[in-house]
Parts: sequence; C-alpha cells; structure tokens
Amino acid sequence: MALIVLKSMTEAGKARYHLEKFKISAIVEKTTLAGGGCGYGVRVREEPGRVCRQLSLVNIECVEIR
Repeated sequence: MALIVLKSMTEAGKARYHLEKFKISAIVEKTTLAGGGCGYGVRVREEPGRVCRQLSLVNIECVEIR
C-alpha cells in the first residue's frame, strides 16, 4: 500500500471521490510532513504512479508518494 500526499484535506477528499469513480479504493489519512506540520493524503493499494496519472486528469497534483 502506498500513501499519496496531497496539498490539503479538501484535495484528499476530492481525490478519494474521483478515484472511486475510477474503481480505485482510497482512504484519506492525516500524515506528518518532512518539514514539520501535518498534511493529508490518500492510501491506495494500486500502483501509485498510475494513480497519480489518473488524478492529474482531474487536475489534482501528487506532492509525494510514500
């Protein structure tokens, strides 16, 4: 499983919504960022590079893959 970090909780929610349309299961998670502070992302079982490409189709940018 991979965590795809996004810009905000709102974007993580939108990503989850769109991924469900693509038949990809996703869970929104809160995470800590490298520079400190918190961030949000979606946890997926699919190949994360493919998921990021699909999110880019709906104008959602992947910040980091963990």
